[in-house]
Amino acid sequence: IDFLLAATTFNNHTVPKMMLSKSKLSARSGALPLGSITEDGLFTDDADDHDDNHHDDSQHGDEVKVNDTYEFDQASCEITTDRLTRACQRCPTISGSCQLNKEELAALLQEQNHVVNEDGHLCREELKLKARSAEKERRDILNLRAEMIKAMARSRFDRREDGVLGVQPTGYVANSLRIPASALPLASALKNDSDDYTYDSGGEAKESDSDVDAHDALYNRQKNRVHILVKNKCFDPTYVDYVRKPDVVKIAQEQAQRSAYTLRQVVLSRRFHLYKYRFANAQFRRTLLYPTLPQPADIFHGSVPGYVCEECTNPDESSGSSEKQRTRPNGHRFILAADTQFGIMMDGYAMDNPSWGKEIELSRRAVAKINAMEGNERPLFVCVCGDLVDTESSFSRALASWKKVMSGWERNLVFEQQVKDFKRIWSALDPDIALVCLCGNHDVGNRPTRESITHWTSSFGDDFFAFWANGSFNISLNNCLFSDPSGAPDLFREQLIWLEEKLAYAKANDATHIFVYGHFPWFLKHENETDEEITTFSSAPEGWGPAGTRFPDGYFTIPKEERQMAMILFKRYGVTACFSGHFHQNVIAQTSWGMPMIVTGPLSMTLRSEMSDELSKGEPFGCGMRIVDVGAEGQFEHTFVPLDEDEEFKF
Repeated sequence: IDFLLAATTFNNHTVPKMMLSKSKLSARSGALPLGSITEDGLFTDDADDHDDNHHDDSQHGDEVKVNDTYEFDQASCEITTDRLTRACQRCPTISGSCQLNKEELAALLQEQNHVVNEDGHLCREELKLKARSAEKERRDILNLRAEMIKAMARSRFDRREDGVLGVQPTGYVANSLRIPASALPLASALKNDSDDYTYDSGGEAKESDSDVDAHDALYNRQKNRVHILVKNKCFDPTYVDYVRKPDVVKIAQEQAQRSAYTLRQVVLSRRFHLYKYRFANAQFRRTLLYPTLPQPADIFHGSVPGYVCEECTNPDESSGSSEKQRTRPNGHRFILAADTQFGIMMDGYAMDNPSWGKEIELSRRAVAKINAMEGNERPLFVCVCGDLVDTESSFSRALASWKKVMSGWERNLVFEQQVKDFKRIWSALDPDIALVCLCGNHDVGNRPTRESITHWTSSFGDDFFAFWANGSFNISLNNCLFSDPSGAPDLFREQLIWLEEKLAYAKANDATHIFVYGHFPWFLKHENETDEEITTFSSAPEGWGPAGTRFPDGYFTIPKEERQMAMILFKRYGVTACFSGHFHQNVIAQTSWGMPMIVTGPLSMTLRSEMSDELSKGEPFGCGMRIVDVGAEGQFEHTFVPLDEDEEFKF
């Protein structure tokens, strides 16, 4: 009877096509394999004709197999007594009188609507609401772009006679809603955050049917970040300020007047000896080559299956031990610094000449304090966790107004000078202390490309590498590629494959500790957090940038999809701890399985989060460095040491 009631018209209104789940159908009608009702009252099966088999199965008590869902086509006329009679005669499982009842039909329709909702089908009202919401979001973004375009056009023509250029400081948000087509195959892979994540070992991007969906996922993730900025009024899209273009003529003249050096002059120069084992002369072949930290031969080949070189199978015993062995039974020390970022303190101010004197002074203090350490307190190496300098050339739409009025070659000029100053200051480390330099988003861009990474590696060497130190294994990553891999998907895949090889190699060789260093924090609270969950903001010092400048805390972490790829590997191979910078304040967090995530405050400008006290776990706020003392297997202690005691450096 239910089938007949569902396939009729009621009060001259057409009954729409409805769906019944297998469980509901079986409970109400004995699991009859019936698909629709014809004009003559015939029940027809969706599958092939098996009428005789159905009767035999029912007689023997066997369960009749049915499809998971049945469709009922709408009837073309009202039900009649004759039609009910013919239907009952053709279906022996239905007996008794068949009376059409309006109340029963209304109850059935209500029940069917409930079944539809239970089976996950959206009702029409929900679909309409979803469509209205999507249309509103689209209009909001279009309106935002329109306001930005008008402000940028106004600033382009609004120039003053004194040479001050009008600029629009937050137009970069509009461009953040675009994802290049080259990122589609990779975007599809990034959607997969299961433990069975796989990648193509050949390094080739694999096309898939879900590429468009994955593109939408990346698009929506960036769009949501923009909505957070707009909703919380982090910027005014119509705001235009006026700033004087910094004078880079002096820097250009100094470089033009620099005469060519002979080979003899280069070899005998002080800089040649200072840089002999620093920067690109130390970070190559995917390891750290430093005289005080000799590396074993097999580190150059890692865990590549089926390949062992002759050097590894026949080691030279006379070469002595390497850092692969634990040669210092009492443990060792290393130092962490982050965000030296020469030039950031002038970001928010108009000035006639580029200057980063305060950042230089903080780095000098750090170097002096490290060199003064003696005995067991003397570190084996210092790791600077990215953002060595500030003015990477792609930051043409950064918050700093002066960057927007500069041409690309002028920003490059400032960048190169910042790099030279960084090398000059940090090469003053005593020669028995190694230096590890990582790249940050201000070194290679918020969306790293092969070109921007090559530009950085030409000065500092490999952007990701690994090395042994007193039996512990240290992995330095370019996790800017995890933050946004769309600009160099092939390099992201290469690093991901290499990362798993090195983790497996460290575990197979019984490393006492496995430390991972990067620029971006993987997370701030726990490994499964999302951008929507982190709703707090970090404020800049008063006077830096437009009034009320602040940043969403979710901006500073690796997105969840890419983060999960690393977390799976870290958990599988037992990483001891991860260290990073980028957040410009201290954070002590931990994964669900106990791996610490430690973020070190900057050697430049600080930011202060609304949940700073909760995240820092009582560590002091300010500029400084972190001392890490490595003990027995799996054990270590760390302490943050402030270096901005003077009022001059209180931001």
